[in-house]
Amino acid sequence: MTLLAFTKFKQRFEEKVSSYNLDWRVFGFLTPSGRIYQIGTDTKVISTVFEALVAPLVKEIADEHGYLVEFSEQTVYPDFTLSPPDGEKARVAIDVKTTYRRFSTKGNIVPFRYTLGSYTSFLRSPGAKKNIKYPYIEYSDHWTIGFIYARIEGIAAKVYEYSGNLAGLTCPYGNVEFFVQEKYKIVGLTPASGNTTNIGSFPTNNILDLRDGIGPFAKHGKDVCDEYWRNYPRVSGDRKYSTVEEFLKWHKLR
Repeated sequence: MTLLAFTKFKQRFEEKVSSYNLDWRVFGFLTPSGRIYQIGTDTKVISTVFEALVAPLVKEIADEHGYLVEFSEQTVYPDFTLSPPDGEKARVAIDVKTTYRRFSTKGNIVPFRYTLGSYTSFLRSPGAKKNIKYPYIEYSDHWTIGFIYARIEGIAAKVYEYSGNLAGLTCPYGNVEFFVQEKYKIVGLTPASGNTTNIGSFPTNNILDLRDGIGPFAKHGKDVCDEYWRNYPRVSGDRKYSTVEEFLKWHKLR
């Protein structure tokens, strides 16, 4: 059940992005010695940049509702855990996901997907702390903030002496778009890739589909989405369903 305080999380986040006039570009890291370490196109570094830019906005929204914010280690879900101050376990999970655009030989955007966490760990053991900050059953809401950007090739990581202006510095990515959506509304029907046990978002070449949350579980709700993936086989050949409708029929008869 969605917490009343966070029914407008998407709206508040988008309002804050607009009020701060964020365009999400970062040139590098400024050190006390007066040097700027320009970042390159390493996807892990750029993902970390987006998480860092998101963090203060999440903190502001949490403060508005009196929630406490905790951060997770790199391999632990979610990136941010928001907890009520009254000791209740209706926590909010917020995860940041990033990818870059790929194009076909004809110049069209290739459908992209996001990796949304393993379906063989905490989802199957909702009372345990396995790869998750708190047990899954303690979270009432799960939100995803997703970014997609264009890579600017040919930009290498360099070190510059900072002279008070950014002349000569180039951001290694651009044309950033983002979405904020409840996780179950963007979850797809198949793993993110063929050789992993990670849930994949539904494929699309238009980020508006993710902003609108038109995934296959959107009209069925979070519980159906969780059960679908909780029962998804570790070995693809053992799959008993491939659509939500097939799953509901299988789940009823098993």
